[in-house]
Amino acid sequence: MQLLDTEVRIRHPCPFCEFSGMFPDVEMTLWCGGERETMHFLVHEPALLGKVIRASEEFLETELMFKDDRSAIVTGPCRHDEFPTVLNVADRHGCWMVPPETYRAGWETHRIICADRGVLRGFVDEIAREWEIEIVSLRPRTTSDVVSQVGVVPVHFFSGLTDKQVRSLVAAYEEGLLDVPARGDMDRLAERLGISRSTLGEHLRKAELQIVRNSYAYLKLRESGGQKGGQKGGQKGGQKGGQKDGQKGGRKESGRGE
Repeated sequence: MQLLDTEVRIRHPCPFCEFSGMFPDVEMTLWCGGERETMHFLVHEPALLGKVIRASEEFLETELMFKDDRSAIVTGPCRHDEFPTVLNVADRHGCWMVPPETYRAGWETHRIICADRGVLRGFVDEIAREWEIEIVSLRPRTTSDVVSQVGVVPVHFFSGLTDKQVRSLVAAYEEGLLDVPARGDMDRLAERLGISRSTLGEHLRKAELQIVRNSYAYLKLRESGGQKGGQKGGQKGGQKGGQKDGQKGGRKESGRGE
């Protein structure tokens, strides 16, 4: 069975497009976990990052999880119930939206999987009646290609993690406790976080378990694919199938302005 794998850019009234428009040179990636949203900011000028973080705290009600010179990860309450979303339209037309969604210069980019051109056309037409939309790329894919190459876990990666678990896990990584061999000191980290060593250990174990639980289906699929396909299957798919799909996709995309 063949599906259509499409990348679209959309601009519509929403807090994230508006925020992206305020910082057009910032690349923003968003994952929604239902109750909480996680965003990653990437800037090319380090001096801009502090302004972006402060603006997101005020405009999107976020909290900082991590930052370095050019990037930051923030989390905040889900805002998708406050405005009409692309996901609502995709659901009405039976399209599968593959997370995450990205934002740049006031536009959001989505990867959409559709059963056929009729479904895609219905989705595009409804979006175009109210908002702006551009089809960036379109190519046919087999069902097995989509499953094996989707590149995301089937649920939000951070779903089910508590704020304390996230804080402990980030701190443990920064401290070097997760390195092999470990560089940090667990007692010192627990003292810095204001918790006991046993509580820190419990937070880390639960966080690791939840992350594995969230990604288990994808990991299992990857394991099964590796056992069944091996190098031979991977080479055939990468050479023969990749060339064939790429040629088809190139021809069809060039004439997509129907």
